[in-house]
Amino acid sequence: MTVYSSFSDIDKTQWKKLILQSPTATFFQTPECYEFYSSLSFIKPFIFGISENDRLVGVLSGYIASNGNTLKQFFSRRAIVCGGVLLDINISEEALKQLLIAARNSLKRKSIYFEIRNYINYSNYKATFESAGFSYIPHLNFHIHTPDVETALKNLSTTRRREIKLSVKSGVVWQETKNKEDIQSYYAILQELYTSKVKTPLFPLDFFEKLIIHNNGKLFVIRLNNKIIGGSVCVVLANRTVYEWFVCGLDGQFKNVYPSTIATWAAIEYTALNDYSCFDMMGAGKPDSGYGVREFKSKFGGKLVEDGRFLYLSNPFLFKIGKAAVSIMRYNFKKSKNTSQNKGKTSFFTVENQIKQINLDEWSDFVSGHPNGNIFQTPEMYQVYHKTPKFSPVILVAKDEKNRIVGCLMSVIHQEYTGLIGKFTARSIIMGGPLAENNNSEILDFLLKNYNKQVRSKVIYSQFRNLFDMSNYTQPFTKNGYRLEEHLDVLIDLKRTKTDLEGQLHKERKRNIAKAEKEGLTFRVLTDEKNIKNVILLLKKTYNRVKVPFSFDKLFFNSYFILDNNVKFFGAFWGDKMIAGQVRLCYKDTVYAWYAGSDSEYFRKKPNDFLLWNVILWSKDNNYSIFDFGGAGKPNVPYGVRDYKSKFGGELVNYGRYQLEHKRLLMIVGRFAFKLYKIRKK
Repeated sequence: MTVYSSFSDIDKTQWKKLILQSPTATFFQTPECYEFYSSLSFIKPFIFGISENDRLVGVLSGYIASNGNTLKQFFSRRAIVCGGVLLDINISEEALKQLLIAARNSLKRKSIYFEIRNYINYSNYKATFESAGFSYIPHLNFHIHTPDVETALKNLSTTRRREIKLSVKSGVVWQETKNKEDIQSYYAILQELYTSKVKTPLFPLDFFEKLIIHNNGKLFVIRLNNKIIGGSVCVVLANRTVYEWFVCGLDGQFKNVYPSTIATWAAIEYTALNDYSCFDMMGAGKPDSGYGVREFKSKFGGKLVEDGRFLYLSNPFLFKIGKAAVSIMRYNFKKSKNTSQNKGKTSFFTVENQIKQINLDEWSDFVSGHPNGNIFQTPEMYQVYHKTPKFSPVILVAKDEKNRIVGCLMSVIHQEYTGLIGKFTARSIIMGGPLAENNNSEILDFLLKNYNKQVRSKVIYSQFRNLFDMSNYTQPFTKNGYRLEEHLDVLIDLKRTKTDLEGQLHKERKRNIAKAEKEGLTFRVLTDEKNIKNVILLLKKTYNRVKVPFSFDKLFFNSYFILDNNVKFFGAFWGDKMIAGQVRLCYKDTVYAWYAGSDSEYFRKKPNDFLLWNVILWSKDNNYSIFDFGGAGKPNVPYGVRDYKSKFGGELVNYGRYQLEHKRLLMIVGRFAFKLYKIRKK
């Protein structure tokens, strides 16, 4: 076993052969990438390799970087390995450990921390990394399958396809370029983005000029009226993967033009046209942190993966000091900025409640970037309800003094009947809202005050159905007249293995699922309108059976046409006959139970258990993390539905509901009328 620590010591023929054969190969572990790093004066490249029986089995290559003046450079020294470690499939655990230790020991005096950013799954090697002193840090990414352009385009969300279509219609074109002036124009846009929004260091222009003229470097520029308005910088690993390293665009500056969307699509299109099998988006943030870029990337049809990162702290003390210093600097900057702008005045917000005056992309980005963002607070859901009779969506967005959206509250007023009777049935339901930047209580209070003014004459009560822990929101809700009522829900952790999920099933559920399978029931994901109609018929049968009005067929067709991949229809079939159907909403990492129906004539075949279990498995197979049952009644109150849901496993949570009766007398009369309705239906 031999360890190498210089570029000249590593056999280049063996290295290139390892790249061709290794499942962990990336551009960033090639000789070409190391030589590119070596051509730059502002970073210091490093290389380590290891051989067993005179055969190269591992390579680890990266760079040391720092930023700012002498003091800042001292506290920002970091060793970065992009793409992970290049490994032979038969490398021994000991060889990998020695490779990591050699790199760690060599770099620990030169850097405060050493980070390996994986673009491939290294879970089989996790224990070895940990034994060498590295910690695993969860981190997400998107991989897009690109067999051909048609498939890649089809996999885009409706929103992304619409943006591409509108941009092309407006005269946008894209092309690959290595022209120096084009590179400079692109860099100016990217630099402004990093200065104003990203707030992290950006490589100097020299980095991009040298990378793009490299055989493995690509720049796709977006032009409107012959002016560059955005672009994407990528690197390629021959015949395998295209990596999107940097992307930017002058978004929001031109009507019906979406530069950032086109920039990424240009790179995806190139990937598909040139027989690369995968487009790697190089990161999508931490799983538990809000990250608006992740939602933007998610609409390009990729698979969300958690390949994570491995971190070694060479100097934990300096690492903590550095983090604290950065936090203090950012805090002081924000504080001084806020003080100079808001001196002598309190926080200032404005509200917008007219849909035509709201920037839908900005609203969408705000929801997707919020840690608690959910499908029920999106502009797409607004459109679904807006087009559905008997439903009236209400939207309020809060804006700060810079005209940024810092909060939103979307409710849906449902009125089953018109005229005098309708006044007794009008209610406003808010799912998963309000959302406020940093959960700011002033923003929440502002939204609730304006919401109450807008709806109090239109509905008899408002109910906020919490999809996450909102106990910290009690003060603004109480201040605006709401009371918190306990209400349960059941959440299934889909990160668990299939074996674990099966293990937490109640024996009755297992028995029923087995019976359904023995009866020959089949599970289908529904995509055609005929089957959507059949699901609606089953929903009507179910609602009639439980004596609840059902008259909103268009809700599901509107969902089907507007929500695209954010809504899924499922069916349980006996032969060619659908005997149970479910409608589920999908957003970010969560699948929400929405509506379900079945034919009681076939209950003996256990279609409900069979279908729900298969939907849960589908959710896991499609990389969702949580299955939300959508409510489980009040604690200490018998509720058969809760008992049924709990037998599928999962965690019982009590997020509660906030409620306010705007017209208490009408609410009492309405409840009495509903009881009479159910008696008449018997």
